Amino acid sequence: MRRMLVSCMAAGAVWLTGCANCEQLQEGATELVSHYARCSPGDTCQKIDLLALAGGQNCLGAFQCFGAVNTTANLTEFQRRARALAQQASIVCQPGECVTVACVDPRELKPVCDTELGQCVLVPRQP
Repeated sequence: MRRMLVSCMAAGAVWLTGCANCEQLQEGATELVSHYARCSPGDTCQKIDLLALAGGQNCLGAFQCFGAVNTTANLTEFQRRARALAQQASIVCQPGECVTVACVDPRELKPVCDTELGQCVLVPRQP
């Protein structure tokens, strides 16, 4: 009961209505990455290790591999928010709700701004 109360209180900081569940935390992680990946024509993107920034033992799918964010992104703030979500997930998510993935070797990818999507993305490097 205490664990649930703590997780609901922590989740209240992210979602103002009700207690966050694992699905909401997964969506929150995806939205966080998407927010920092926004770009416009002429912007530059950088490759980041999402797993290292969020904390290596997290189970949120959006934080499992490398990703691309705008070079203007405040990575300190991103890390703070990502770790807060990962911490909440460690309390709220059940083992079957956790996401782990196999990641592509980041050396094979380069960050670019996809102007159609308005997002920084990782694309395969040309041989």
